[in-house]
Amino acid sequence: MVVHGNYPADPRVGREVRAAMRAGFEIDVVAMREPGRPARETIEGVRIHRLPISRSRGARRLRFLGEYAAFTGFAMIHLAWLALRRRPAIVQVHNPPDFLVAAAMLPKLLGARVVLDVHDLSSDMFAMRFGDSRRARRLQKLLERVERLACRVADVVLTVHEPYREELARRGVDGDRVLVVLNSLDETQLPDALAPPGRDPFRIVYHGTVTPHYGLGVVLEAFASLPAHLSTARLEIVGAGDAVPELSARAEALGISDRVELTGVALPLTDVLTRIAGATVGVVPNLPSRLNRFALSTKLFEYVVLGIPVVVSDLPTLRRYFSEREVGFFHAGDPEALAKALAGVADDYDAALARAAAARDRYRASYDWEGQAGRYVGMLELLAAGGAWTASAAPIGGSDG
Repeated sequence: MVVHGNYPADPRVGREVRAAMRAGFEIDVVAMREPGRPARETIEGVRIHRLPISRSRGARRLRFLGEYAAFTGFAMIHLAWLALRRRPAIVQVHNPPDFLVAAAMLPKLLGARVVLDVHDLSSDMFAMRFGDSRRARRLQKLLERVERLACRVADVVLTVHEPYREELARRGVDGDRVLVVLNSLDETQLPDALAPPGRDPFRIVYHGTVTPHYGLGVVLEAFASLPAHLSTARLEIVGAGDAVPELSARAEALGISDRVELTGVALPLTDVLTRIAGATVGVVPNLPSRLNRFALSTKLFEYVVLGIPVVVSDLPTLRRYFSEREVGFFHAGDPEALAKALAGVADDYDAALARAAAARDRYRASYDWEGQAGRYVGMLELLAAGGAWTASAAPIGGSDG
């Protein structure tokens, strides 16, 4: 596996590694090198190779692309060395960037099968980060061409939900070579004896990356306007990101800083789940942006598995996977609508718990990781045996909606 990110920090990479390991695969992970981590390490049998590139948060456009290019160059050299030593059966490349698939070319020439795992559409990520100027639009078109080429190089394209599969097909990718593997929660990673959700104290939680396009400014505005009978409610934002200082200043300006906790720290998933367990309500406040129209937040699945009622932005992909019988929707980007939805949870918590139970039933029937992992491992085993995977020939199982 090759990932422009830190390992084992990326949850999707970790889930897939564990699933493949349980199926008997030996795995090398080529990743970035975060400060304080060794260049080589073995964790639970996975051989980790960290390249001398670290992430630059908030970087300008050219530096951002330069970081991608530098990592790809180092990865090409390292994978060539690994391919000559070990002759891997499969190389799985995690985007972004899509051109990272170039690192798999020598292993492919030596007989390895290539899997491209599309976590996000690179052109949409670029638009979110750098805007919609004429130059940016030209670069976005270039990124879409690179995306199509990368998908043609791959034997199988993975992606995170059905709307992405449909969008890739609309952009010219052969949909019969695209496998959807949802970002479900690997429940083997759940801590023991987690607290059940409760109405008192009234705890509103968000966990994950703290960045502007995830709508946490809207959450603060909504929290500040909750009705008087929720004056003792608390808001917990668990995670790190570039928006933490701005949010902290905004909470101070709104006079709610004594009831808002911003941890500003990225924690291991098991610690995060322990921390949020027992919360009254979870919030998925994504803003209505080009990137977020396709967002299916992993945290949504995590709240659902923990039985926590959820209030969710009414964006298309979120509505595709859950209904109003299962989660509470509010108009994306609207603090007043979010405050009303949160107050509604408080005013009829039994109804909120009933929605949470229905959401968990839906998850168990259609989205759980056991079913997703089975589809993923089945694809790997077919490729390793020399077969050609296609969606039309794949066995049915692990529904995704």
